[in-house]
Amino acid sequence: MKGRFGVEKGTGINITGIFTGVLIAYIITLSFFIIYALLLTFTAVSELTLPTLTLLITITGIVLSGALSARHTTSKGWLNGGIAGILYVTVMLILGAFFVKELEPTSSWAVKYAWGAILGALGGMIGINL
Repeated sequence: MKGRFGVEKGTGINITGIFTGVLIAYIITLSFFIIYALLLTFTAVSELTLPTLTLLITITGIVLSGALSARHTTSKGWLNGGIAGILYVTVMLILGAFFVKELEPTSSWAVKYAWGAILGALGGMIGINL
């Protein structure tokens, strides 16, 4: 079925799918962080695990946002996933700046955006096949 611009419906960039995927991924990521905080508080889990588990939860969130955003399209899952990964990192940096009260772009932002795009695209490739 042809859409408005002569492109098949469900192909290309799906903006609502991307935003929905990122939102759901953030909700799931937040619940993982709450569970981890409860484990840190009420069990003998060491705080030394904090950087590793924070990184793993964030990676999971980026891949999940890519996979969820690509489920609503029939092609270019990698593109939708990559955009979702970049959006996920953008929201993460804005929230970080809001809570830390600093918003200075650094060279590490480029690395975070690159990993967001790569992991999101990987999630998109997985999600389009689900």
